[in-house]
Amino acid sequence: MFQLPAYVENLRKEVRFLRIHEQQLQKAHQKQKGFNQLQKEEIQKLKKEKRDLEKTIEKLKREIEKYGKTQNRYQVALFDHGNFKHPDNTGKKPNGGQKGHKDTNSDSERNYQSFQRQHLFAANCGSCGNPLTRVNSMREKTLIDIQINTELIQIILQSERQWCKHCQKEVTARSTQVLPFTEYGMNTFMMIMLLRFKSHQSVQKISTVLSLGFGLLLSTSEILSLLKQAKQYLQKKYEDLKQAIREGAVMYNDETGWLVHGQKSWMWIMTNEETTVYVAAESRGKGIFEEMYGGSHATSMHDGYSSYESVTGEDKTAYCWTHVLRFAFEETVIEKNPTTIACQIRDRLVMLYQTIRANPHWSKEQKEKTLRLELDGLVALEAADETSKNILHRIATQKEGLIRALLITPDGTNNLAERELRPMAIHRTISFGSATFGGMETTAVLGSIVQTISRNKEQSFLSTLQEQVLSGIQEKYPQYKHPPSFAT
Repeated sequence: MFQLPAYVENLRKEVRFLRIHEQQLQKAHQKQKGFNQLQKEEIQKLKKEKRDLEKTIEKLKREIEKYGKTQNRYQVALFDHGNFKHPDNTGKKPNGGQKGHKDTNSDSERNYQSFQRQHLFAANCGSCGNPLTRVNSMREKTLIDIQINTELIQIILQSERQWCKHCQKEVTARSTQVLPFTEYGMNTFMMIMLLRFKSHQSVQKISTVLSLGFGLLLSTSEILSLLKQAKQYLQKKYEDLKQAIREGAVMYNDETGWLVHGQKSWMWIMTNEETTVYVAAESRGKGIFEEMYGGSHATSMHDGYSSYESVTGEDKTAYCWTHVLRFAFEETVIEKNPTTIACQIRDRLVMLYQTIRANPHWSKEQKEKTLRLELDGLVALEAADETSKNILHRIATQKEGLIRALLITPDGTNNLAERELRPMAIHRTISFGSATFGGMETTAVLGSIVQTISRNKEQSFLSTLQEQVLSGIQEKYPQYKHPPSFAT
């Protein structure tokens, strides 16, 4: 047999050894490759986590800044810039009546000559009982008080069943104190509405006041039934008030949350210088304001909520300066350096607002020129910080509405709507909203009537309310139109 040389045998052994070693290296390589892949995936995961953490940190920084602004919001609004004073104004306003404020001293309006006079004297000394002699020296004191009468009016009304030959129908006279489908009279009706919507009393407290103050026992369900009736009689007047606001030049709008059996709803408001209307709605959507605005051509003054402008269009929109200035102060509340761009923008806004308010004699053209020049200058500023960008963005998007606000309204703010909405906010706090949506609608209708009447100080509240209730009853039930005469 042929025998290979020794070096070949050695080479064969080395080849086997190298093959084994190669397999070992391949396994080690695959293992290392897998390990490297895991390391690469881990690195990618860590990088992603790092990016997420960086985003979270930035988000938290913004949240901290936001909460820092919110924390100081009410302090700033109430104490630091509540009246949006001009930055150059110093000192404190004097105590007492202010220039331009309405005179609220009722003494000057009283006719003391019409007052009844009572002559008083003491027959005996209250300390010792000694008889006293009469004298001519007098000491006068004015007494103005209310009359409390807990004696109920209880009458059985007998109306003749008469016949009108002209109309060919039966005529039955109705007392103006009588309401349909209830034995309780007009005075009870009006007192419940007064206590509910001006004194903001709960139904239970109204029942207590009627019982202790007037001797009338009414359950809460009876009171709610009377209020429901009142809505029916005053519904047409409510619609007339809506139309009156639509026909005006400016419509002030706002909205606030409400609860109906624990579910979120919204109470909207449309108001002007004379009339107030509340609107109950299940949402805060655009469609609600579309129905409220109707075919109106009035300019809507509001806080910047987008649903309003989406209905009226930009040319019929006025933005509230109070909200813009408050936004500027809230954005800069944590600024330590008053010379920053954001603080300068804020101060220029305040100065512009106060300049227009301080010159009511300026023509509209002069006001518009001043407003447009200054606001255009602010919008043209270049700012790098987020706070300044936020303020400038709001000015840029609301510029035309801000100019229009100071041209067509006395103060350029939506304060009127907020003041008129406050009674409903108080009512909501006391009553915790409404049990049903129908109850919320009743609150809106009756609250609108009562608030509108109470705004006119020149007319008697109760007489006007009675007139409107009677008008509603007579329109719904024509048989109540017959004026009564009383037989002796």
